[in-house]
Order: sequence, then structure tokens, then C-alpha cells
Amino acid sequence: MNTVAFSPSRCAKCDVCVVHNRAICRVANDDAVKELNRISRLRNFAGGQVVMAQYEDAILVGNVISGILKLTNTSEDGHQQIVGLLYPSDFFGRAYQKETRFSLEAATDVTLCCMDRIAFEHVLARFPELEHELYISTLDEIDAMREWSALINGRTTMQRVATFLFILAKRSSNLFCTPASEPAFPLITVPVSRRDFAGFIGTTPETLSRNIQLLARKRVIRIRDSKHFELLCESSLAECAGEALEDLTNLMVARQVVPQ
Repeated sequence: MNTVAFSPSRCAKCDVCVVHNRAICRVANDDAVKELNRISRLRNFAGGQVVMAQYEDAILVGNVISGILKLTNTSEDGHQQIVGLLYPSDFFGRAYQKETRFSLEAATDVTLCCMDRIAFEHVLARFPELEHELYISTLDEIDAMREWSALINGRTTMQRVATFLFILAKRSSNLFCTPASEPAFPLITVPVSRRDFAGFIGTTPETLSRNIQLLARKRVIRIRDSKHFELLCESSLAECAGEALEDLTNLMVARQVVPQ
């Protein structure tokens, strides 16, 4: 069985955590915060490093502090497919589950606030407001999956590509730009490989590339490199997604639609 050593108070203080006001621990009272601080610590993972492998003992839960995680599923024949992305403030891992259902991998360099799963379950039992918030978060995740299915069901490849790029534009928020290098237009950061991107929206890398090139020729986006695109016209991207800009934007605000 895998084990991880946890040291009290090794993470940054919860009250200065950069995602505290967005993560599930925002509802914690002073006593709960002390307990969360006691059982948690910050851990850094390099891009490509596996945090938890599929079907491994589920020993960790926690919040993404910075960077992006990806969830992947490996079928019996060895085929791998990305099934979700987790951004800062998102909760990772599953309480009350002894085995990981999906592999959790750092899509970029990440910092995670990690907690031993069993210790976290004990905290949930003592502080029902935290358990309630986790429950709401899980329901939001289910709703997000349903909305993602509704967004891409029956759509053309171009509509699926544009929808996913629109979502990433809302969630990227120039995470990888310094003030000196910040572009004139919003930057879309794709934190996964072209093959993962294609598999995620149900197409091939070749078809995906053709659609990205078409968006560039239409001056909807400008290609900076294989994983970074400048968004030149938000309304045109929404149009390519088959949605009104206002409707798509409202949906992004209501839910964090990138599946988790």
C-alpha cells in the first residue's frame, strides 16, 4: 500500500492561500481551518509527473493551488484518453473512495495542497459545513459534465474545437504570462498535447489541426505556438462554436464547464 508522510503545518497558512476564497475550504470556520492546516502540506509536481495512477490506492485529496492537472482513463487495450482538466481552486481526489478511478497527472508544473484522504474524511465528519460544500462541489461537477455533453453533442468538429477553445480562453486568464510578456489579445493556453486535445473532443489530431488553421485564416485566433493562441475575436469564436456570445459567456460564468 502506498503511503505518504504528512507533517503538521507544512503548507502555507490557509488564511493567505491564493485560492482559499474559491476552494471548498472557504466555508471552514476557525477550528476547521486549523485542522485543514494541520493535515495538509504543499507539494510540487513537474509537468508530466503522475500524482496518482489509475486504480492505485486513493491516498490523496486536496486543492490545485497553481498549474493544471489532467485526468486520464486507460482502457483495457491500453488506449489513453483525457477525461478532464483541473484548474487552480479545483478539488482533486475522491473522499470515501479507496481506489483512484482515473490517473491524475500534472499537465503543467503544479502546486497542490495535499491531504491524506482518511484524515480529510475525519475532518468532514467533524465539520458538516465542509462536507456540505464538497457535496455541492460534486453536484456542480456532475452538472458541468452534463453541460459539456450538451455543448458538443451533435456538433461539427469545428463547433467542438471552437467551444473547447472558448472554455480554455475563459479559464486560462493568461496564467503563463508575465506582465512584460502579456499579449495585446487574450491568450488561450492549451495545457495538453494535440493528441489529447483531439481525443477529448472526439476527433483526430489531423482534423483538429485543419480546424485550428482555418480559425487562424479567418482571423478568429492567432497561433503563437502549438499550445498558445491569441483570441482575436471572441464573438467570432462563439459563432464558430454555434452559440450566441452572451449565451456561451453566461454558461461559462454559471459553471466551470471544463469537465472534471
